[in-house]
Amino acid sequence: MGKSTAHKYLLFLFLVLNLNAVKAQNKGKLEKLIDKAYSIVEGDSAKPKSNYFLIIPMWGIAPETGLKLGVSVGFVFRMAVDSITRPSMAKINTSFTTKRQFNFRPFCDLFFKENKYNLKAQYVFNDFNENYWGIGNQATEADKELYDFNQHKLNARLTKQIIHNLYFGGQFMYEKLYKTQFEADSKTPQSGVSGINGYEVFGAGLALAFDNRDNIYYPSKGAYLEISNHFYSKSVFGNHSFNSVIIDLRKYFPLWGSQIFALQGVASLNEGDVPFRQMGTMGSENYMRGYYNGRFRDNHMVAMQGEFRFKIWGPLGATLFGGAGNVGHDFNDLNYNIKPNYGVGLRGLVLRKEKINARMDIGFGEKGINGFYFTLFEAF
Repeated sequence: MGKSTAHKYLLFLFLVLNLNAVKAQNKGKLEKLIDKAYSIVEGDSAKPKSNYFLIIPMWGIAPETGLKLGVSVGFVFRMAVDSITRPSMAKINTSFTTKRQFNFRPFCDLFFKENKYNLKAQYVFNDFNENYWGIGNQATEADKELYDFNQHKLNARLTKQIIHNLYFGGQFMYEKLYKTQFEADSKTPQSGVSGINGYEVFGAGLALAFDNRDNIYYPSKGAYLEISNHFYSKSVFGNHSFNSVIIDLRKYFPLWGSQIFALQGVASLNEGDVPFRQMGTMGSENYMRGYYNGRFRDNHMVAMQGEFRFKIWGPLGATLFGGAGNVGHDFNDLNYNIKPNYGVGLRGLVLRKEKINARMDIGFGEKGINGFYFTLFEAF
């Protein structure tokens, strides 16, 4: 465990161990202060708000970026005033670094009246960099190198509720990766890895999803089951031909009191001339937490995780999570060098009515790999 990670872990312990002291001292005054803060965002009981703005600052320091500053601005609302229609979300994440790197990521997840239609869409622009370890599940730290890139990415999905809780529809995805630049002495540009010097892809496909969760932001029961695909072909908008299938299975179990156990299995399966950043990757703020996004990548990726979620006091909660995953060129490779992950997290309830949490997680993987995450919403 590195020095900076140790400090983060100690901060977690300090916060958790001092929560009992918070409860014991001035609990009444603290609760009143919390209620006052919520009333600013949610309105009071006489005039409750139905739409909410959320502003979350983001920051970080890393050798490849220098100081990174950003903000996440979200708008939560309902497209119909009834007891059925789920909340919709529109948000923009953006950040800038002292090394003049920039990204911009607007996103929306819209539920139309009585949830008859669901539209998800996202655009990404990156003038940034990331680490690259190569392809496969045995890449080592000695293989790591930093590269710069520009990226445009647009994906959208529109589904219709064909029967209760079952959605079906179409989707597309476009991505252009360009201005890729490795170090002057790097041999990676000559490695022959698909798309390593830039690429353009366009794909379309179908999506089928079953969703009977009691809440989309903090489910306590129900399930979410999705299978979707994209067919990519060479065309005016693409220079690679391949197929991609995504499987996402989630189940939520209410335990005693307000405790919840959540379980997820996810897979990204790709066949054909797959560009390297379209491959299945391990590591993100949502699954295999602790691994750098793309630390391991290959044609296929599978992962499974479980999370125990519990309330500490008032708006504060915590989680314990663990899982395992792998990548492979073919399905047989997935049986070898399986990667573990585990970690802890703190939760702060931002919107009580919609059960939206801000979360702070520390995840760990094999050989001292670790990651720290601060964002909105649960991992799954």
